[in-house]
Amino acid sequence: MEEKTVVILGATGSIGMQTLEVIKKLDNFRVKGIAFGKNTTLAEKIIKDFKVEYFYSPVKYNVSSIKDMVEKIKPDIVVAAIPGFDGVLATIDSIPYTKRLALATKEALVCASPFVKKACKENNVELIPVDSEHSAIFQIFDESVVKILITASGGAIRDKENIDDLSVEDILNHPVWSMGKKITVDSSTMVNKAFEVIEAFELFELENIEVKIHPTGTVHGAVFLKDGTVKIHFGFPDMKIPISYSLSYPKRLYENKNWPNFERKNFIFEDVNPSKYPAFFYGKSIIKDLAKRIAFNAADEIAVEKFLNGQIKFSKIADIVINTCEKINGNINDFKEIFEIDKIARQIAKEQY
Repeated sequence: MEEKTVVILGATGSIGMQTLEVIKKLDNFRVKGIAFGKNTTLAEKIIKDFKVEYFYSPVKYNVSSIKDMVEKIKPDIVVAAIPGFDGVLATIDSIPYTKRLALATKEALVCASPFVKKACKENNVELIPVDSEHSAIFQIFDESVVKILITASGGAIRDKENIDDLSVEDILNHPVWSMGKKITVDSSTMVNKAFEVIEAFELFELENIEVKIHPTGTVHGAVFLKDGTVKIHFGFPDMKIPISYSLSYPKRLYENKNWPNFERKNFIFEDVNPSKYPAFFYGKSIIKDLAKRIAFNAADEIAVEKFLNGQIKFSKIADIVINTCEKINGNINDFKEIFEIDKIARQIAKEQY
């Protein structure tokens, strides 16, 4: 197998670091460029350990921009893992200069799917999902699928009653996954799962998407076929598995002999409680409204930040997100309008509580 060059956008984050761990175990994958945030100490270690040629961050760089870096390298694979709205532009900028986009940045499809999909098509770029749920569906999807099932952990509030009394520490104590603060909070509001429903709608162009609470996180997704068959993707919750598949597809090069067993607990599925997860159901209802989807993402970023800073109680996150979206209407005709809607929505969200 010939060497595959890789650029990791968001290299010092959770997905970025796990991507690097996977690459250590795979032959013939070389990290030639990274983008990162403010963690220069960790970035310097990555640059040294992986002999990275090009790097970019707001505080340390040897290229002028992410776009400049990817254009210089023209990598086989770009792993897009910059969280938040910042990741949208980075993803778009990288598409013309790579052969494959391994996409972990949810916001790229939530806020800018027409532009991302168009750029991939025009540049003949493979779009491979990195999210565990979307990777699962991607691996078992075919033309006879009529419905998609995505599973959810329910986050830290799944088994709790007095949700408003939960502290930041309580919410950050995720029962299944180990992730960054923002995505862990989003898991408890299930805003994250609303994003995933929107992503699945865009990736697989199917509107019939069901979500079930699944405590063990061992079933990542399922597809219902028109002949009555259901295909299930079953495995331990380990992000290195979907990451490795996005790098090596269509082959499976990553080795992991840790399989879950067929205990009853690994196949428990429950309905999502509307009173517990109002933001999720609202997000699901705006699946076709791009302007509201942009506002949904923007308001959530502001609301989660307020919660993490101790400014609001947990339940107010959903209130801020829904109230903001209800004030946003209109069609998105160009990329500039995405930024305009995002800016307006953030201001509306900031003014609440």
